[in-house]
Amino acid sequence: MTTETISENLRQAVNAAWTYPVFDALFNRRSRRFALGSEIPGGVNKYRSQRPPLPLNEVEEALLVEAATGITGLILADLPFLDDRGRDAGGNTICHWAGRTWPSPCASHDTHLIYWNDEGTYLIREPSLSGIQMREYADESDRDKTLRRFRESRVKLFDGRPQYPRSYPTVLPFNIWSSDIPGSTIFLPVIDVTFEFINVLFLMTAWPDGGFYIIDDLSGNVPAGCERWAKEGLLNPMFALPLSYLGTVSRIEAGFMIQNLLLAEQAMGLGGWTHAHPAAMVLLGGTPLAKGLGFRFITPKVREGGGGIDVGAVGLPSPVGLDGLLEPYCPPYYRDMNAAVDAVVECKFGPRGAYTPDSEQPLPFLMKNEFIESVPHYNDKVVQCVKDICNYIYETYGKFPHLDAIQTPGCLVQAHHLDLEFYDKFYPEGAYTETQKNHMALWHPNATRIPANQSTL
Repeated sequence: MTTETISENLRQAVNAAWTYPVFDALFNRRSRRFALGSEIPGGVNKYRSQRPPLPLNEVEEALLVEAATGITGLILADLPFLDDRGRDAGGNTICHWAGRTWPSPCASHDTHLIYWNDEGTYLIREPSLSGIQMREYADESDRDKTLRRFRESRVKLFDGRPQYPRSYPTVLPFNIWSSDIPGSTIFLPVIDVTFEFINVLFLMTAWPDGGFYIIDDLSGNVPAGCERWAKEGLLNPMFALPLSYLGTVSRIEAGFMIQNLLLAEQAMGLGGWTHAHPAAMVLLGGTPLAKGLGFRFITPKVREGGGGIDVGAVGLPSPVGLDGLLEPYCPPYYRDMNAAVDAVVECKFGPRGAYTPDSEQPLPFLMKNEFIESVPHYNDKVVQCVKDICNYIYETYGKFPHLDAIQTPGCLVQAHHLDLEFYDKFYPEGAYTETQKNHMALWHPNATRIPANQSTL
């Protein structure tokens, strides 16, 4: 954000939000649902806003997106890569050296952000990993990156908001009045669970003293394609790991991303809330009811024994990706699961991988060459074992993994401008803070002033 791209008052607004105390953000955060242009149609708090909706400006959206998805610098990866006998200690489970604003299992960062407003629906692309500093935001001047990154990373999917039935049962009835309304900006984390699923299989099966024996507890506790590797001593049958335990680790990322958005809303003085999103199959586009977000869906055919389902049974439609933009590590984006596993290995040890000399990825270590040379690679047996497990899952459940490749957290985050007159009418002092009271003057000085209660936190 430079003086050439934003006004001085917006620069001051950004700096005020950036330096907002973290504990104040935690304890002043509330779900504040009543936006400019809103209406509660009945009941004791029946009220219609006398103000028109006011969309967030580009700088407000850029700051929220950066809070949710931004690059913070290089991760430290301060863990052992070799044990005391010089063997693989599992440190190579780390996937990338770029740190983001949310913690991620193995720094895989599998969660993507889609957002929409009155103008359009957008995907935030993965940022470039080249040129990352140890601390990306070391001083105030670094904040200039925020707007530039926002403009470079967003891809417009289509005009306007996603289309879906705005009625029950697609949307819960008590959310309809204020959810996805004109003037609001909606943020939806979308999780691709495939990369980290495969990465975890490498971690679980590569232990020098015997890896975990993956069993399919959904199909009678049969070996999940890895019986051969237990017989050959690569896996230890005493360390049985149920398949149902896998495939959920990446979901935690969406929760952190949502919390970042909510805390940023408070720091900026915006209203907003998190609430159940429309039924996922409808919202993502898996029904004939509406296009939704336009995800590709597959309808898996399940072979005998898969999940206790009869031969040739057809499963529910399953979201698998956005063609050309968000393509998980599984068919149809890879020829088969062998190719998908090879691609994960390539991300780590290929020409542009995290553990490759002269890779475009900067490392956080002073002795970079010595570090790269010491990191263990996966041996051929481990790679084949992981392929066998992945192929078993795909052949048994007609998809990879046994869960949906694309998942959502079940909720979305809305940001909007508050109608403070509603809160003055129905709530005692303290329903909003000075940040909400002063937001319009700071962020939108040319907009019509919104009267506010002078007695606030």
